[in-house]
Amino acid sequence: MVSGLLLDGDLDMSETRGKSARGGGGIGRGRRSVRSRSRSFLNALLQNDPASAARLVEQELAEVGSRAAVFADLIHPAQYEIGDMWYRGLIGVADEHRATALVETIVDRMSPTPTERPLLSVRCLLASIGAERHVIGLRLLAAAMADDGWEVEVMENPASVQDVMAVIDRARPQLVGLSAAYLPDPEPIKRAIRLVKERGIPVMVGGPAFNRTPSLGEQVGADAHGADARMALTLARRLVAG
Repeated sequence: MVSGLLLDGDLDMSETRGKSARGGGGIGRGRRSVRSRSRSFLNALLQNDPASAARLVEQELAEVGSRAAVFADLIHPAQYEIGDMWYRGLIGVADEHRATALVETIVDRMSPTPTERPLLSVRCLLASIGAERHVIGLRLLAAAMADDGWEVEVMENPASVQDVMAVIDRARPQLVGLSAAYLPDPEPIKRAIRLVKERGIPVMVGGPAFNRTPSLGEQVGADAHGADARMALTLARRLVAG
């Protein structure tokens, strides 16, 4: 359990994370109330308090009625902050792993919230390239896409470019999503994107590496950058619509 790191006041969870609180989910609620609950959720994760964390997620889901909105407004900002705290040395790797495991448990227990107009028979492959081991974002997006009617395959284990391309050639998805938390060498993911697009399949990227540097997605040749699950859903629909 992390002590001495309780967050209060008007925590600014970065411009990119703040964008996830706009547009959809919780109509009529002020942004301050969304951020307040997200701060409380973050503190529950840092204090390893599963009961409080689960209660906050249940309250948010009851209000907004959408897993994608809960992911975007509550879970994603907290996860991003925890990753950033680890990156800056404010918490240890064990703290980060424990918080992620708690989030995974909570998400697995959330009931599906199907959209009113789901897509039909549209396939998507989600993967991470190389040594990337932060896959919670892929799992959140997979759940949100399943609610939206997508057929989603997730490569949760770190994969080589060759492995990803082999699955693409077998599954023939209409969209590929690639994630990265940290990207010291962008060449493997850049190569993967080039190979995927050569097959006529659009590629969307996401994860902390791209949220920290929004221009990175364009640099590696991606067609879109989904900063959170809700934005990724909107962009994914546009990409497959042509």
